[in-house]
Amino acid sequence: MAGKIARLIGAFALAASAAALAYDPSTPQVPWSSLTPEQQRVLGSVAPDWDRMPGFQQRRLIGAARQYPALQPIQKERFEQRLRDWSAMTPEQRRAARETFQGLRRLPPEKQHELRERWLREHRPDESRRSR
Repeated sequence: MAGKIARLIGAFALAASAAALAYDPSTPQVPWSSLTPEQQRVLGSVAPDWDRMPGFQQRRLIGAARQYPALQPIQKERFEQRLRDWSAMTPEQRRAARETFQGLRRLPPEKQHELRERWLREHRPDESRRSR
């Protein structure tokens, strides 16, 4: 599970711009039934939690689902894995991941970059292992 949390923190650290991550509790929720079949397919692993998600989170996921077709195969695989990992986490693990991410966002940009680079070095697949 620690590996999953590390991947999620890395995903958050590499996430979209601050504007796209804005927390707005007044954002209305989006009914699952209003998503296109393709969006429902892409976001299927979070379907059981959809109705409990705040609207701003639903809209971020819908935005990601819109971009999904343009992703490279490896990016699609990562996206799907991260959604599955997030769905499998307990509410406490999700809270801890959010708090860690929020702490990272409060760091100066140079420190964020340093941590992101270190995370990538430690978690990027070793090319020599993949070719065996």
